[in-house]
Amino acid sequence: MRWVEISIEATDASVDAVVDILTDAGSGGAVIGSSPGTASCNPARVTSYLPVDDRLETRLNSIRDRIALLPSLGLNLRSEEISVVWLEDQDWATVWKQHFKPVRAGRVIVKPTWEECDAGENDIVVEIDPGMAFGTGYHPTTQLCLLALQDYVKVGDVVLDMGTGSAVLAITSARLGAKKVVALDIDSVAVEVATDNIKQAQLNDIVEIGRADSPLAFDGKADLIVANIIAKALIEMAPELAARMKANGLLIASGIVLERADSVRIAFREAGINVFEERIDGDWVAMIGRLEG
Repeated sequence: MRWVEISIEATDASVDAVVDILTDAGSGGAVIGSSPGTASCNPARVTSYLPVDDRLETRLNSIRDRIALLPSLGLNLRSEEISVVWLEDQDWATVWKQHFKPVRAGRVIVKPTWEECDAGENDIVVEIDPGMAFGTGYHPTTQLCLLALQDYVKVGDVVLDMGTGSAVLAITSARLGAKKVVALDIDSVAVEVATDNIKQAQLNDIVEIGRADSPLAFDGKADLIVANIIAKALIEMAPELAARMKANGLLIASGIVLERADSVRIAFREAGINVFEERIDGDWVAMIGRLEG
């Protein structure tokens, strides 16, 4: 079977919308990487793959039409051109891996299982195979969480990772000294990928993976919760997040676009979570809050 590789030059603000468009077209997922000439921590290129069949032309037209609408919604692109490259089946087996390279956030290095990296004595190497799950370490929301975890995870903590994706944040928490990590995701593919990555990291005795759409699936209280999802979900989930935090426990929340920051901050405050620090990377905000009481 032949495949086509579709690449779109997005921005921080439009990358999630582009991923949704490609996924809706039947790609099964997308790779978020960096464009030539841009910093690796500033992802722009979204790449996905579709099989060459009788539905391909319709799918490509749908992608083009929906991508063309994004600027009118305030979601700009780096380029309006959509790259379509035809691949043979044997190329498909390995070509997607070229988009994943080691990426550093503080002293944490996230790398795919097939790549080598130069790590220092104090560095923490998080090795993952992202597959079709979100979480390669490139996206600003993930970078913000990785840096915040290094500042706030304490040895012996119980951590809840809500929306774990590839489990990159769960593995990082364990490597930073958490004694127990519960990693939840609503997506069955993410749960499968996360389970494989935890096994590869030999952390089964520390990290527990589960499929759930609510923090209430965690039967306990966390010293720290990390939730790298989207603003809408964080707003709806705020009371449930608070319910699973220990008194004076911490929340690291990311995936928040700047224009939704006020709404998220209000929802957290109403749930009893005091946001005492905010970090910004491009169009994205990460909030660190403490449960009052």
